[in-house]
Amino acid sequence: MKKKFLYVIFLLVVFTGCEYERIAAPESECNSSEIELTVESIKNTACAKSIGEIAVVVNSTGQYEYRINDGDFVNNNVFNSLAAGNYRIQAIDLNTNCISEAIEVAVNNEDGIRISLLEQNNSECGENTGSISVAQEGGVEPIEYILNGGQAQNSAEFINLSNGNYSVLARDANGCEAEITGIDIMTSISFSNDIKPIIATNCAVSGCHNGSESPNLSKDENIIQNASRIRSRTSNGTMPPAGRQDLTENEIQAIACWVEDGALNN
Repeated sequence: MKKKFLYVIFLLVVFTGCEYERIAAPESECNSSEIELTVESIKNTACAKSIGEIAVVVNSTGQYEYRINDGDFVNNNVFNSLAAGNYRIQAIDLNTNCISEAIEVAVNNEDGIRISLLEQNNSECGENTGSISVAQEGGVEPIEYILNGGQAQNSAEFINLSNGNYSVLARDANGCEAEITGIDIMTSISFSNDIKPIIATNCAVSGCHNGSESPNLSKDENIIQNASRIRSRTSNGTMPPAGRQDLTENEIQAIACWVEDGALNN
């Protein structure tokens, strides 16, 4: 009886195992690379408008639907009312549910505005004698220009500028924008001719920053490395220390201009 029972258990295990193998789901036959999705046409848009269009096509037989930027699949292969930008498009085979690899498509501004730096004039330290002018191409008139996020103006030239870092943004009638950043208005302040003599005469002296007190400002690299600290202390009057002759306003301004210029070793 015991042998018969074990034999039944053996048959159940064998046939159950075979049945499991027999009804296992077949491997997917989907191969996304076989769906050849390509761009059929592109219609660019205008600045601040959504009139762009992309049409795609699958170069193989079958029934397909399409989606843009991971949205829902639709049966239309033309996407319209598009603003400028980059779009990601895919197709799905309705017979196999296989989804194609995505293609990246760009819709550009047809009439985009462009600007370039035309002229840049530096300023004297402590004065407002610098200027910036830009050249503009494209866009829809009228064009307005904005310096460092300030008030808009019709002129492409900015005058009466002190030394510093500037950006110019141009905006056309359609709201299309172009920008130039990192425009530096410098001064004629020289480290070797202007700044180093001030430090040598007033700071890198006996009993002060000539080696007996850190930092040693008798070394050029230490002056440059501590430029922001030197500016801060000379501006608030704590350098040179009490008991020593104060710096003149011109000397304090020269140090500030040199630091604003980037603390150059010039």
